[in-house]
Formats: sequence, structure tokens, C-alpha cells
Amino acid sequence: MSASLDGYIQLAHAIVAVAAESYKYTLLAVRSHTRSDSVYRRKAELESFFLSEWFGLLSGLDGRYFIKRMQEVYYFDR
Repeated sequence: MSASLDGYIQLAHAIVAVAAESYKYTLLAVRSHTRSDSVYRRKAELESFFLSEWFGLLSGLDGRYFIKRMQEVYYFDR
């Protein structure tokens, strides 16, 4: 594998990791009954990203399943 391709793969993983981390904290804010429009707007933006073809290309994951699992772990279970 070429070094430049490896760099693109690392970048893709970093984009997905940052979005997942942001979604985690957004779900925790929603769960704690944060009454901020910006929190709900951010949640919608992230879910839109996870459902996009771009997310699928970057991660190889099913966005609907990803959202469901994140919600189970960070919103419903705790």
C-alpha cells in the first residue's frame, strides 16, 4: 500500500472518530435534558452525516446501525 493511500485511510478514520465522539457527547447532553436548540441541531447534523454515502465510503459501516448502537450505549442504557 502506498504511503499516500495510507494517509487517506488514516484521515478517513480520523473524520469518523471525531464525528462519533461528538455524537457521543451530543447524546449525553440530550439524555441529561439539555434544553439547547444547538444540541438538537448538532444531533440532526451528525445523524445526517452518518446516513450519508460519504460516511459509508469513509467507514464501510451502515449508518442506521451505527446510530442505533450509539444510541443504545450512550442514550438508552445508562
